[in-house]
Amino acid sequence: MATKRLRDSRNYSENVRNSILDRREISLFKKAEELSILCDVEAAIIIFRPGKIQPIAWKSASLAQDVLTRYLSFLEFKRLDKLVTHEDYLQKLVDKKEEQITKLQKMNEMEESFNDPWFIQSIATLGDGSGIESTPKEGNGVNVEYDGHSKDLD
Repeated sequence: MATKRLRDSRNYSENVRNSILDRREISLFKKAEELSILCDVEAAIIIFRPGKIQPIAWKSASLAQDVLTRYLSFLEFKRLDKLVTHEDYLQKLVDKKEEQITKLQKMNEMEESFNDPWFIQSIATLGDGSGIESTPKEGNGVNVEYDGHSKDLD
């Protein structure tokens, strides 16, 4: 069942907001657990709640500290090399869609040229005097165009 979206959580009392935050934390922890199992990665979550001094760390504080320390130990250019921002991701999607659109436009232009009367007439006249003969529709009393029935069987 879908959860009701909150427009403005400031209208709710602090107790309601805290219970919503608790449920969202549990949901986030479940998703992180699934991600770490399915993708075989180490994940850590650190949440700083308003008004609290001690942050909430998932799976454990020591694991979160180890993951964060390992991440910060990489050189900055190596960290940024694998970092994908939302803007970059969306730009790649836009580029792919634009490429697909240009391919479809080129295909559409080719189809339009095949339906052009000048193109059809020039192809039809290729058989006239160019050594290419048009194929006959019927030959030797047998229906060459196959419409599902043969004249011999009727």
